[in-house]
Formats: sequence, structure tokens, C-alpha cells
Amino acid sequence: MIGSQAERNLLGAVLLDSRQHRFVRELVSGGDFEDPNMGAVFQGIGEMIDLGQTVDQVTVMNQWPAWGIRGLDSSAVFDWAVAEVYTNAAPEYAHSVRDASVRRSVRMIAGQMMTGVTDYGSAPLDVATSAHSSLDLLRAGAVSGGLAAKPLSEILDGDDAYDWIIPGLIERQDRAVFTGGEGAGKTTLMRQMAVLSAAGIHPFTFQPIKPVNVLVVDAENTERQWRRAVRWTSARAAEIGAVDPRHSLHITAGKRIDVTRGSHLGEIHRLVDLHKPDVLFIGPLYKLVPKAITNDDDAAPLLVALDSLRERGLALIMEAHAGKANGSDGERNLAPRGSAALMGWPEFGLGLRHTEDPNLVDVIRWRGDRDERDWPTRMYKGGDWPWTPTRD
Repeated sequence: MIGSQAERNLLGAVLLDSRQHRFVRELVSGGDFEDPNMGAVFQGIGEMIDLGQTVDQVTVMNQWPAWGIRGLDSSAVFDWAVAEVYTNAAPEYAHSVRDASVRRSVRMIAGQMMTGVTDYGSAPLDVATSAHSSLDLLRAGAVSGGLAAKPLSEILDGDDAYDWIIPGLIERQDRAVFTGGEGAGKTTLMRQMAVLSAAGIHPFTFQPIKPVNVLVVDAENTERQWRRAVRWTSARAAEIGAVDPRHSLHITAGKRIDVTRGSHLGEIHRLVDLHKPDVLFIGPLYKLVPKAITNDDDAAPLLVALDSLRERGLALIMEAHAGKANGSDGERNLAPRGSAALMGWPEFGLGLRHTEDPNLVDVIRWRGDRDERDWPTRMYKGGDWPWTPTRD
């Protein structure tokens, strides 16, 4: 079989879904492929995408003579794009290809050093200097898979259109964190957003939308609690929505998770590969790590892990506990417990604050929105759904 499994999977992923190329083109290049022909195919696909051409097995195969590809079986493109390839895993395949490339380069440099130091005709200092320069070049290119700066004109030529998941509310790769005091209803709100959007109902305007592919990773509540909480809501949503959320919404519940552990994070990535969600509801945040988040050092591994999921092209919606202290206005500070890094990380940070009316909450922004969205400012319990935004 030609090329490594990661190389075959990466080409298969971009053949099956050419949109994935934008997520990997700055992580890996054609020169990182062990098989030069496969590297030329990867580079050629990028050129086709830049020119707005259709990318599929046939159109790519037809370009092989122009790309100078020789000795590669034309049926290979069909072997790459198989059902076992997960398109959303393209960034992971790309990282594997890049890592393998770096390992080959390190072995080559090490071999040159061994040859040089055993050759008594070579000056040891020259061997060390050459190896140092080679490692510096390798490290410079391997820091992030090869950062590339674009001219402003190229950026301005891009598409400004929003890639909506929930129109006017959640765009692909957004991160939203909801907080509140005990009993404020944030868990109920999360469930309403998950169930209604999966049914094709906007969770706040209740207007029809394109059904959202939803995955829930609940590290606190059990399946029994989900049954009791959403039985009526899901049945009602099935009656008036475009699809039945009881079949389209997928949930894993009741297991404590440490996303900073590779095995646990890998399991969530596996679920993402399997269900291909547009949005992942995950949390609460304090249940995703084994100890309290008290500073930036505690928060950093958690945020890195969550961002690895976000990079799969999905939105993240999470729940967190608000701090206990009051702000300068005498009201409880609704920013999440933890660190400044955690507070500044999401695109949207919203908290539910009790009012004098026990059935009414204000929706408070504990961080400024990075973009204008139609989040409600006040909601009441009841109505047709558990939470209903007020009209004022």
C-alpha cells in the first residue's frame, strides 16, 4: 500500500469533503508526505480549490499528468475516499502526517551527525553547527505546522457570510459559556437549546430553522435525569419540529470526564467522528477536569483540549458555575469560577441572574460579545417551553 495510513486518510478526507482543506492547509504541506506523488496530489487539490474548481476522485485523477505524477495507480483515489475515513478528522490526519515528517527529518539529521562524527576527515564543530542549523530550520517550520501570512488584499477577498448553525445566534466554531447561581435554570436552558435546535426549532424565537446535528457530553447528570427533564420537551418538539429530536440528538451522560487525559479526550473525538455534530454541548466545566480551576495554569490544559474539539468545525456550548463573590454593584459576579484565561476564552459569556420574580431571570453578559448576536436579555419560566424570552 502506497503512503502511510494517515496520508491516505488525509487525502480521502479532502476528496470526500473539499471544505476540510481549509482546516489543514496551514498544518501540513505536500512536502510533508512520505510519498512524493501523494504530496503532489495534496498540493494540486489546494490549487484546484483556490481556482474554484470541483474536487472529486475523477477531476483529481484527470490532473495527474499536469502535476507530473508517475507510477501511482489511478484507482488509488477511490481507495483513499472510503467509508472508514472521517472527514471531520482531517486536522488529526494532518497532524499525524506532519509529525511523521518531523520524525523522518530528525532521524535524517541524527544520521548525518553520526556519519560526520565518525568521519575523522570532518571537523566536529562543523558537524555540530550544520546539525544545529538543520534543527533550527525544522523547529521553525514545525512550531504550528507552518504559519503563513497573507496580504490584506487576499483576506479582504474572502467571504464575509456567516456560517450559521442557529441563525443569528451560533456560528460554526463559536464558544458560548452559560453561568448562574444554584437553581438559576442554566441546565434547563442548555437542554432546551439542544432539544429544540436538533428538532429544527430556534431555541429562543421558536421559528423553524435547519435541524442542527447535536451531540451532548454531560459529565454531571445521569440518563435518568435526562429522561425526567426532557420527556415532555422532546415530545412537543417532535410534534412541531422538522425532525424528531429523540432520534437525531445523541447524548452521553453521567460519567465524570477528564478531557486533559488523552484517552478521555480521544473518546470524545471518537464520538465527534461518529455523529459529526454541528454543535457540542459539553460540561459543566468543573466536571471536565479532576481538580478545581483556580488559576491560568489549571485552565490552560482544559482550554487546549476543548479547542481541539472546536477545531473540528463545530460550535461549543458549555455550562459553568458562577463565582461566589459579589461585584461592585453588590450583585453576584456571574463570571465563571477559575481564571482570567477561562473568562476571556469564549466568544460569548452569559449568566442567568434571579430577579425579584422567582420565575424571571435577567441574562447578563459577563464578557463583551465578540460579535453581535440575538441573545435574549430576559426570560421567564413557563409558556410553551421551559424558558421563554420576554418581549421587552
